[in-house]
Amino acid sequence: MSGFFQGIAGIRVYRDRPLARYTSLGIGGPADYLVLVNSRRSLDRVLAVIRRRRLRKFVMGAGTNLLAADRGFRGVVIKLTGGFRRIRNHDGLFSCGGAATCSALAEYARRQGYGGAEFMFGIPGTIGGGVKGNAGAWGKNMAGIVTRVWVMDRRLRQQCRSRTAVRFSYRHSGISDDEIITTVEFRLQRRDPRLIRRAMVEYSRRRSQRQPPGRSAGSFFKNPPQRPAGQIIEECGLKGCRVGDAQVSGQHANFIINRGRARSSDVRMLVRIIKRTVRQSTGIRLQEEVRSLP
Repeated sequence: MSGFFQGIAGIRVYRDRPLARYTSLGIGGPADYLVLVNSRRSLDRVLAVIRRRRLRKFVMGAGTNLLAADRGFRGVVIKLTGGFRRIRNHDGLFSCGGAATCSALAEYARRQGYGGAEFMFGIPGTIGGGVKGNAGAWGKNMAGIVTRVWVMDRRLRQQCRSRTAVRFSYRHSGISDDEIITTVEFRLQRRDPRLIRRAMVEYSRRRSQRQPPGRSAGSFFKNPPQRPAGQIIEECGLKGCRVGDAQVSGQHANFIINRGRARSSDVRMLVRIIKRTVRQSTGIRLQEEVRSLP
């Protein structure tokens, strides 16, 4: 049932779709509308309907860095797909749709003989989400290889922004929640595919050793200047701390695991306990890296 979006080509519309199906934590109630959008033209028309009817909207990437509310979302959740997953290479300038995955870019670049994106291999999110949060690993991040970003702004205008204009900082960018990243351009360098592959295998090995199994949203807190968040949380004796089915991982304390039936309210309560304990014990105020969908 497409409702407001009847007649728009290149989309799929779901009513009252549980967001738990689309988040790595497996948490989240139903959205009024979940709209999968395949093309720029379709996106234009969907956004025009949303604006005309004054509906709330939220753009979801891969759902790997997201805590969705138990009550769901009263409005429209948009997921880019189809043409927004395309990746092209023009002499080392890689144009990627916002829905392409970070791992897909790393692997595509390797096959083309270009390095610089190896650190992205194994990051589970999309290019759009990665750029918005300046995702990174092993001392590298998106800001180091991005050249330009195209966004659809709140007035439905397509804008092209340089890396400087994006205003990258640690796990953050100047792109607002009202804007949709449609395309990202990266500058990569020629490199021996065998060396690229070797680096990707090593990064994958490190990631598998470091990251605990189970449903999670990855690193939950940003690392403060003092030392890694996981180390601080562990030093405060919080490994294994649990609220309902939400638990601080016993392997890496910066991961919150859904043991099966965790609710958003369980995770939020556990986050409050962690932040309060860390602040009282160390004076450090932890900040969430995971986004919340109210």
